[in-house]
Amino acid sequence: MNKRRLIHWSIRGPAAAGGNDQASHPALRCMTTEIGTRVRHLLPVLARATNREIQP
Repeated sequence: MNKRRLIHWSIRGPAAAGGNDQASHPALRCMTTEIGTRVRHLLPVLARATNREIQP
């Protein structure tokens, strides 16, 4: 049984913060932190799903 689910993460790009590196750097840091947080929450979900598929 192979169920697929699409998940979309709306994350604001750092370019929206301004035209130069000094303005966009804090936004880039915020974006990378947000992605890291979401991945850390996603990994256990994926591990549980994989374990259910492996067990009889």
